[in-house]
Amino acid sequence: MLNNIFIKPIIALFTFILIFACSKDEDPEPAHEEEVISLVTLEVTKVGSSETIKYNFEVEGHDHDDHGEEDDDDDHDDHEGEHMEIELEANSSYNVSMLIYNDTDPNNIENITLEIIEEVDEHQVFYAITDELSGFSIASASDDTLDSNGKPLYIKTTWTTTGETSGDVVAYLIHEPTSKTGSTRTDFGGATDFEIEFEVHVE
Repeated sequence: MLNNIFIKPIIALFTFILIFACSKDEDPEPAHEEEVISLVTLEVTKVGSSETIKYNFEVEGHDHDDHGEEDDDDDHDDHEGEHMEIELEANSSYNVSMLIYNDTDPNNIENITLEIIEEVDEHQVFYAITDELSGFSIASASDDTLDSNGKPLYIKTTWTTTGETSGDVVAYLIHEPTSKTGSTRTDFGGATDFEIEFEVHVE
């Protein structure tokens, strides 16, 4: 009889500890908070030239207020339209760097490009070139970032032109792609962190 008095509380205590431990293990881990991307900049430099032209793309879904014209040197104050023209010369090569920002707070602009590079295994940049843009190609640059499998991120690229042509290009940043090779956006799977569209004119 005395044994039952002690054994029952011990069993109850053990059961409580076991249930608490199981429920703790089953608690979901907090979701990774993704960075806000509001601005993408393409820096285009013709090979053999020191002049760099910057094209700013406001990411859809993030409106920007007019920050004024007091600081004309601030590239982030002048957001271009969602669809713009990039003028290139025929029979030329260009080095292009993609820079990614959160500029929703103009007093605290965050350059999150390095974070994308650090998480290269979880990201992929893909440029979709329309068929009418013949004789134009985009390749990974020699200083591009490679993931753990040696696949290029395409955040630094080389653009090559031949004859006169024009057509649309859509650039995507893909999060957790299921494949890192393909000829269409669908081939890569994953989620789209952003997409920007522009028209290339080669003369």
